[in-house]
Amino acid sequence: MTRAQIQNTDEYQKLCQSNGEEHVLTACILFLRGDFRSLDDALAQAKLQMEVAHTAGRELVRRPATMKWIPSGPVAEMGIPTNNSFVNLIAGSGDVNLRDGSAAMNCWEAVIVAAILNESIVNPDKLRYLYDDNPRGFTTTLVQRLRTQAHSYNQGRLLSRPVMGDVVMFSKLDHVVLATGKHTVGPTPPGRPDQAAGTHVISFWPAPERRDFGSGTVATVNEFTVEGICTWMEEKRMHGEVTFGCPDWGALK
Repeated sequence: MTRAQIQNTDEYQKLCQSNGEEHVLTACILFLRGDFRSLDDALAQAKLQMEVAHTAGRELVRRPATMKWIPSGPVAEMGIPTNNSFVNLIAGSGDVNLRDGSAAMNCWEAVIVAAILNESIVNPDKLRYLYDDNPRGFTTTLVQRLRTQAHSYNQGRLLSRPVMGDVVMFSKLDHVVLATGKHTVGPTPPGRPDQAAGTHVISFWPAPERRDFGSGTVATVNEFTVEGICTWMEEKRMHGEVTFGCPDWGALK
């Protein structure tokens, strides 16, 4: 199935009479890959997750969010004396500055911050309850709540690569990012996985810009590609399956 084939269908053209073309194309892809049983449900999801991705690009990339990166997991196990900034954010405990390098978050929390910033998640009490109920399994719980059907990544097929707003996971939870819907082709400069072409994602992680780093390294939310991240992980012998799916933001309302 190609983009042109979708655009030539009666269903696509009918939906475009009252909706934006990119919303409709994204909805058709969600429907065709089996995420939803109706185009109406797929269209509602497309509008929501694309809005979250737009917010992430505007509020975290173009207005750079600069924070201390920490691995996923309970903060106590990582030698951090207080709760990290994401926990403080959902608990309303003090100001959390996303711009000056003082906040500390992991990659998955940065994805959720994008939804919080555009008010798609309107109930921080739900997040706070999930954390209090199981701090050590908080990230896994969020993944189970948010991700719907998982799809294996294949760069060459339209239905096997993420659309705008999809959540993309590397080796299960080694790294989690948000897809922009943009796809580029071209060579990767030697030794520069951060400049690789491919499927673009919004990522909070010192890699692939930095070769070596540890917990507490200051990094900026940026746009990279699935291919660039995989190249960096392969060099570190971390490579595994890349999967993606549409996030169920309604599960946290």
